Amino acid sequence: MTDVGRPRLYTDAQAFADKVSAYFADCDASEKRPTLSGLSYYLGFEDRETFSNYAGYGDGFSRTVKRAKLLIADWLEQRLTDKNTFTPGIIFDLKNNHGWKDKTETELTGSEGGPLQVAWLKPE
Repeated sequence: MTDVGRPRLYTDAQAFADKVSAYFADCDASEKRPTLSGLSYYLGFEDRETFSNYAGYGDGFSRTVKRAKLLIADWLEQRLTDKNTFTPGIIFDLKNNHGWKDKTETELTGSEGGPLQVAWLKPE
């Protein structure tokens, strides 16, 4: 059976990891913000999904993808504490690209903070 589709740009896990590291070094040197889109473009991919797909190509690739995503998420999280940052945009990115979710917790209590009691009515 032959492979379908385009051949992978990176078949060597170490070369892939080196290129990802070079992206972050370039961001540091140019004071550019690291993003999944920027990383994907830097690697020569057509979209962000292609970068994420590399996690399925073996342990060496998976670690690199997870670590890169973690570094970008960490950078975003650090920016959330900066008073001069537009945080809704960062939160949007974290929710859509890094698994963040809004979570609402509801606690129900009975009278005077006691346990909630349910009374069943009998039909007449």
